[in-house]
Amino acid sequence: MANETKKISFLKEEGRDFTTVLRERVSQFFLEGQLSSRANVAMVSKSLFYLALMGLNYLLLFSGLGGVTGFFLTFILFGFMISIGTMNIAHDAQHGAYMKGAQGNRIVSLLMDLFGASSFYWRKEHTIDHHTFTNIDHHDADLGVPYVLRLCPNAPRRTFHRFQHFYAPILYCMNLIRWVYYSDTKRIWHIIRLKNKAPGNPSNTDIFLLLLFKCIHLFLFVAVPIALLPFAWWVVLFGYFTFLATAGITLTVIFQLAHIVENVAFPLPNEEGKIDNSFLKHQLATTSNFAVDSWIANFLFGGLNFQVEHHIFPHVCHMHLRKIAPIVRETAKEFGLPYHENPTFFAAVASHFKTLKKLGQVEQQCPTLEERDLEKGLRLQ
Repeated sequence: MANETKKISFLKEEGRDFTTVLRERVSQFFLEGQLSSRANVAMVSKSLFYLALMGLNYLLLFSGLGGVTGFFLTFILFGFMISIGTMNIAHDAQHGAYMKGAQGNRIVSLLMDLFGASSFYWRKEHTIDHHTFTNIDHHDADLGVPYVLRLCPNAPRRTFHRFQHFYAPILYCMNLIRWVYYSDTKRIWHIIRLKNKAPGNPSNTDIFLLLLFKCIHLFLFVAVPIALLPFAWWVVLFGYFTFLATAGITLTVIFQLAHIVENVAFPLPNEEGKIDNSFLKHQLATTSNFAVDSWIANFLFGGLNFQVEHHIFPHVCHMHLRKIAPIVRETAKEFGLPYHENPTFFAAVASHFKTLKKLGQVEQQCPTLEERDLEKGLRLQ
C-alpha cells in the first residue's frame, strides 16, 4: 500500500558501476551536443501541432457531418487524440521534463485535468509511486487493480482470472471513466469530509483546481454538445462515454506494454524491505521498450515506447530518448545487464496478453531473496 512505500530501499552501487558510468555518458551526450534535457523547438512544435489537432477535432463535433454516426466517429477520434496529447505533452510535464520551472510544468500538466483526470493524483501514483517502486507488489500503484485483474505473480489468483486476457480490454475501456468519476471523487470527498491535511494530500489550491477543471470538462464535453447538437441528450452522453472509453483503452494499453509483458521481473523485497538491486538496475529488470525503430510509434506515443530510458531518466524530454537509447543499451550490455524490448507494437501487445493469460492460469510467485540464495547454493553444490 501507499503507506508502506517508505520501507522499500535499493542497494547502493560502489565505484564505477553501471549507474555512475551510464549517467556520465548521458551527461556527456548533452554536454557535447550543447543540448538541454528539457523540451526543444521540435517538442514545442509537436505540442502545438497536437493542440491544434485536438482543437479542430473538438470543433468538428459540432459540424453535423455524417449525422449521429459522424458524431460518434468524431468523438472516438477525439478520445484517441486526447490520449495522444496526454502522452506527448502532459506526461513530460508531470515528470518535470518539459520546462525547468516547476510552475511551468504544473500548468502544462493541467491539460490532463481539462480532459477529466486529476494531474495531482497522476503525479502521486504514477510519477512517484510507480516510477520509484516499479513492479513491486503493494507499492507500485499501477499494479493495484482491485480483484478483477491479476497483473503480478505475487497477487492472489482467483478462478476467473483464467479469462482475464479476454475481458481485460473491456476493463481498459472503463479505466478513464473510473478514474474521472470514481477515484478522483472518492479521494476528494474523503479529504473534505475528514478535513485530512496529512502530508501527500492535495492542498486547498489543488482541490480547487481539480474541482474547477472537472466542471470545465463537463461543461465542454457534455453540456455544450447537449445544448448545441440536434441529438437527444442520451445520444450525446453515450458519445461522451465512448470518447472516455477510447482514451482509456489507448492510454492503458500503451502503459501496460512497458511492464506487464514477458521477461520483465516482479521483484520482492526481503523482510527488511530491501530490493536485491540498485535503483537503475531495478528499472532495467522491470521495464521493456517496444517499436523503437518505428517513426509512427515515436511520434504518437510520446517516447513511451522508450520506457527503459524514460524510467532511468524521467526528467529528460521524450524527444531525446531515441538518441540516448543506444548509450543505455550498450552500457547495459557492457555490464551484463538485461535490456528488454519488443521489436514492434503488435509484438508488445501480443506479449502483454500472453502475460495476462499466464498470470491468470498459473499460481506463479516470485521467489524471495532467501529462496534465490538457497537455489544458487544448491546449484553450486
